[in-house]
Amino acid sequence: MGWARDAGHVVDEIAAEARRAPSRELLKLVEMAINRVVKVIFHADDSAGTIGDLARRLLETHEQICDAGVADPGALARWMVRFGFDDQDFFTVDPVRYSAALGEKGLRALRRAVEERSAGPDREFAVRYTEERLAVLDGDVDRIVSLLGGYLTAPHQFIRVAEAMLELDRGDDALAWAMRGVGSTSGWQVAKLYDIAAGVLAARGDEAGVLDLRREQHRRMASSTTYATLRKTAAAMGVWATEQADARGVLAARDVGGFVDALLAEGDIDAAWNAATATGAADLDDARWAQLAEAREPSDPAAAFEVCLRLADSTLRTADRRAYRTATKQLSQARRAADSAGRSEEFAAHLAALRAQHRRRPTLIAILDKAGLG
Repeated sequence: MGWARDAGHVVDEIAAEARRAPSRELLKLVEMAINRVVKVIFHADDSAGTIGDLARRLLETHEQICDAGVADPGALARWMVRFGFDDQDFFTVDPVRYSAALGEKGLRALRRAVEERSAGPDREFAVRYTEERLAVLDGDVDRIVSLLGGYLTAPHQFIRVAEAMLELDRGDDALAWAMRGVGSTSGWQVAKLYDIAAGVLAARGDEAGVLDLRREQHRRMASSTTYATLRKTAAAMGVWATEQADARGVLAARDVGGFVDALLAEGDIDAAWNAATATGAADLDDARWAQLAEAREPSDPAAAFEVCLRLADSTLRTADRRAYRTATKQLSQARRAADSAGRSEEFAAHLAALRAQHRRRPTLIAILDKAGLG
């Protein structure tokens, strides 16, 4: 990280010079710098990502210099092949992004290199990526579908095809592929397909179509997220009042936890509390009960008090410092709620019993003492 900080000053100077006076000589220097940084990554712990960030900044500078028209197309193509295919596998270089700088000559050289390396099913990722991006550059829909879609059995395959259609400004095709994926696949990534389709419809000004789509998405894969998305869409159209009851019913039937989350997000604390208590404590996780207790405390401190005690007891089933701190916060909240509810003596008795039960956990006792829970 110290090396990266020092190198960052050099990268800043290179970027500033690229803005002032882009040149072919500077482009060569940047390519050398990129290679040096990549070599460091091979021999360093870059878990913080600081060295990788340097490489990305240099690659952005490389693109900017090429935009200035100073690159030799053949040399640029050779560098893209060497850096992208041979030297490393951390970063990709996009032929679409470099298409203007490559020109016909550079693109021909790049295509030849791809053809030479693409024989057989085991070609490297970088080669396949370049093939895909060249197909997008060519606007070759059939090849895009073949390369990016594969067997078209999973959401991510339809996502890649639809995104390529968007890049080609083919909104109708993007919508068609997104909806085809929605209809033929399943899993959490289907949400991205709905997003793509909704984006196309929104760009057309088809508010009703977006609302229908978000309603369908919520009914199919109900969660607090789909509820919030539907609410945002309907509210923008001024029709949330007519959508809310049905949307809540769908969520309550499919995902009680998500239903509670949605109600809390809307500030409907009583409805959230009633939904939670109707389903039972075991059906909601401790994090949701903690949110409920905090929201409920001003209006019903006695109920919040009981929830906080239960949560503290549950938390202390784990014997580690993190659990002790969490339980201490829960007990502090329980004490505050007990004071408001006139149940301070009950809290004191519970705390005394808890300290006696866990007297052989000195770390816990010390944390409780520090918090004034003596």
